[in-house]
Amino acid sequence: MRKIFLLAAILFIVSASTASANSMPRSEMYIGGVGYGVTLGEVKKIYGEPLDKENFTGDGVRVVKWIYDSYFSVTARTSAYDATPEENLAVVGFSLSYNFSPFGNADDLPKTPSGLTVGMNYNEVVKLWGRGELYEYDGRRGYFYVPNDSDIPMTLTFYVNDAATITEIELGTDF
Repeated sequence: MRKIFLLAAILFIVSASTASANSMPRSEMYIGGVGYGVTLGEVKKIYGEPLDKENFTGDGVRVVKWIYDSYFSVTARTSAYDATPEENLAVVGFSLSYNFSPFGNADDLPKTPSGLTVGMNYNEVVKLWGRGELYEYDGRRGYFYVPNDSDIPMTLTFYVNDAATITEIELGTDF
């Protein structure tokens, strides 16, 4: 539930500051083939069966989160009254955190289409897309981007540590 409130806060900030936020193509807002609109079934074809699942239904919303390990998860969301099988639900978010162990080494980590991933220096993102809009919350610092070729309210956020190493990449959407 905390993630839902965090997502709502990010999206409020996005709607208030979209004009000043840097953007990137929507096609870049994928990691390892996973992005907005891909079904959970398609995610399963890429990554196999999730290790765990979290389901939430309430407040008019149904959220299904597939957890592949403590560092990679994919989220789908629909109406609380939608009985669609979870494999047919569309992805609305993902989170990849910095840890090489689940994927072996850095070469095995899921990447954006341009090759960005956790563990890299944030300056690699800046070279491609400019500096994102700064977002600070609960002691974390991130830079978010909005799609320049879509009206879907979404953000791709690169969280960084004090050394500017990308520690997490997160896609968030408003629906």
